[in-house]
Amino acid sequence: MESAYTHQLVELGHFNPKDYCVIDVRDAESYHKSHLKEAIHMDDLNAIKRFALEHPQDKVLLQCWRGNTAAQYANALHGVGVSNIYFLKANFEDFKASGLEVLEN
Repeated sequence: MESAYTHQLVELGHFNPKDYCVIDVRDAESYHKSHLKEAIHMDDLNAIKRFALEHPQDKVLLQCWRGNTAAQYANALHGVGVSNIYFLKANFEDFKASGLEVLEN
């Protein structure tokens, strides 16, 4: 799904985890198997909304397997006025190859 909020889209080549509060929106089992070192897990849209609104000074970046769910969540949140949401358009499998630290269990 393409996002209407392309200014909120972050490409893997331009992604620095230190610039964002990263939220992994995949299911809990996938998150526990492997996730970005910096990522927290949250797959409930209302919880993500609360988190983003409680941290207005932070750039909150959503990531999933390929970026599609993250884009849908970002679009939904922007639609209700949450402006500090970004999404990563990238394949999870490419994270390590691009130098990102992935924790695996």
